[in-house]
Amino acid sequence: MPLPLIAVVRGGYTGESVISMQSASRMLAAIDRARFDPLFVSISRSGWSCETPEEAPVAFDRGAFSVDRGQGPERFAGAMIAIHGSPGEDGLLQGYLDLVGVPYQTGGVLCMALTMSKHGTTALLRQLGFDVAPSAMLMPHMPDLHARVAAIGFPCFVKPDRSGSSLGISKVKSAADVQAALDKAFAECTTVMAEAGATGRELTCGVIDLGGTARALPVCEIVHSKEFFDYEAKYHASDTQELVPAPLHDDVTRLVQERSAAIYTLLECRGMVRVDHIWTGDRLVTIEVNTTPGFSGASIFPKMLEVSGIGVAAAVNGLVQQMLQRIG
Repeated sequence: MPLPLIAVVRGGYTGESVISMQSASRMLAAIDRARFDPLFVSISRSGWSCETPEEAPVAFDRGAFSVDRGQGPERFAGAMIAIHGSPGEDGLLQGYLDLVGVPYQTGGVLCMALTMSKHGTTALLRQLGFDVAPSAMLMPHMPDLHARVAAIGFPCFVKPDRSGSSLGISKVKSAADVQAALDKAFAECTTVMAEAGATGRELTCGVIDLGGTARALPVCEIVHSKEFFDYEAKYHASDTQELVPAPLHDDVTRLVQERSAAIYTLLECRGMVRVDHIWTGDRLVTIEVNTTPGFSGASIFPKMLEVSGIGVAAAVNGLVQQMLQRIG
């Protein structure tokens, strides 16, 4: 009996594709080869391809989501999505997989499309009663963009509405900084979000569902010397510390975990999700929801899995098994 063929989907259309390749490698390495047969599926603007775990090319049929390794077509039984940004984190890939009937481990099309939009996510969370920072959506054709940013107040953050890894984000301290921040953000995305700055401790909490209930992982506090947790601080700075578990009062830890799990459930998330917050000292302000969080050697989510006692291998294989029990 052949083992279920699993696609670990990597790459993507954004600057996060480099991180995706690392996340996919770690994910595939954790898959139990005695239970599952994993291959890479790589997506880029120039096309789709398939590779073995050793990076040898495999004949791939995108229309059928199948491969031919010399013994006829073999259809993938499921897809583990390791793409950060489009098309893996915005619902595009999920829609394709739904159409071809292949299950996957992330949230569905609506969940992924909604959470890809930072402004859309916080607007819904605000409506649901969660504490989020004031914000405004900005588009190039809008009049008085500078005034719209100033109305949020300084300091604030100007960020692409649909990007990750802190790409294109600027901390804006005065009106003189607005245009450069807008240019940087619009270079990444056609819509931009201006968000009031919340001052406090930077916290993030992973959530995973391996058995029908959202489980919050140990909270992580991010300590760094940058103005904010930007791309450099995330992946290159030598003085960035990711403290897991975060040195917080038990009541604050419980609040972060309960808030993160509630958001996961209400937004109908699946798989591995990370929710970012700021603890101001008396308020927990939710910043964003990451529905395909980084899974590389430098990423926070695997660290939280290890500290939780679940571990990377059990999480990945549990999600594969759970995914295969769903209809695509």
